[in-house]
Order: sequence, then C-alpha cells, then structure tokens
Amino acid sequence: MPNCSVRVRHTAILGLLLLLALAVQGCLGIVWLGAMGIDRARTSDIEFQAFENSWVAAPHERQRLGLVQSIVVMPFAGDPVMAERWAAVFRDMTDLRVVSPSDATRYGVSEHGQIGLAQRTRVESRVDYVLIGNVAGQEPVKSFAGLKESSSQRLYLYLMNDSGALLWKTELSYTIVKGAKDLDEAMVTRALLTHVRAHANELGLAELGTRN
Repeated sequence: MPNCSVRVRHTAILGLLLLLALAVQGCLGIVWLGAMGIDRARTSDIEFQAFENSWVAAPHERQRLGLVQSIVVMPFAGDPVMAERWAAVFRDMTDLRVVSPSDATRYGVSEHGQIGLAQRTRVESRVDYVLIGNVAGQEPVKSFAGLKESSSQRLYLYLMNDSGALLWKTELSYTIVKGAKDLDEAMVTRALLTHVRAHANELGLAELGTRN
C-alpha cells in the first residue's frame, strides 16, 4: 500500500508540473502575441494602388523630342521624400544618368512644376529631361483604435523637356499609415520598385529605356 501511495503522489506531482509548464507556455504565448500586437500598432506602412491615366508620347514624337539619356528628379510638391524614392527607381530600372532631388536643390531651385523651372534646371544640371511631381493628399484619419493615422495620397508625375513638351505622365494613389515608428525607407523603396517593375509595360516605361 505505501508503494502505491508514493506512485500516486509522484503521478500527481508530475501532473501538476506538466500543467504548470503548459500554463507558463500559455502565458509566454499570450505575452508574445501581446508584444506583436503592440509592435504592429506602432509600425508605419504604405500601400500602393494601381497606376492611372498613364501616357507616353508616340514614337515619332519621341524621336522629335530627342533621346532620353539623363533626367533630373525635382523635389515633389507635397511629398519630397517620394521624389527620392522615384530617383532610386529610375536608377535601378534604367541606364539613364539620374540627378536626385537633393542634388537638384543645390542649384537653388525651390519652386515646383513650372516650365521655367524645367528650363533652368535642365541647363544647370546638364540633363535631357526633368521629372516633376505633385502630391495631393487628404486629411489623415485615426485608425487601429486611434493608435495610427491613415492618409490617402495621389501622385501626379510628368516627364518633360526644357520647352515643356511632355514625354510621359502617370498618376499613382497610395495610402500611408503612420504609427509611432517611422517608415522603413529601404522597405518602401523596394516596394515601389517592385510595383513599378510589375507595371512597366502598361506605364510605357519600356519606351524610355527601362531594363526588365
């Protein structure tokens, strides 16, 4: 009888230890899920929509305007950081010489979207074409239980020469969700590059000398 009692006690102790271990693992799992939820609530993100109203000049018009060998990307009105991302996209997808927005500002340029600006910038930076962008956005709204702000933006892009002749244009809507953490710029640029590459043909970028 004593041996049986000892075995019962041992079994009971092992059972309690097992239950305790499961409880601890469950608590750790809950803590992990909670930490993931908090981190997600703090993370910022961006989502690109479909391109719209894309247009590229006809072959005979492109021939008249001249070969595109270099461009300068001007700071975009409404979202200067997006201009830097597009400069990175053109560097990666084309063999063009690309002058970045940060380099363009060294020429003392501060206005946006004017033909006179395109003329001046083209001469001073010695490029063939100027990429001008303008971003229109809506007022941010609270999301994710008020922990984030979400805002919809629409980018208007124009590639023109110094006389204001339009070679290419497109529009791109995107949504920015801002948390406590800043956007990961490397991640955003990769996402934009992937998005542009996937739609290069419909955008008419192949006519501008983009690589696959």
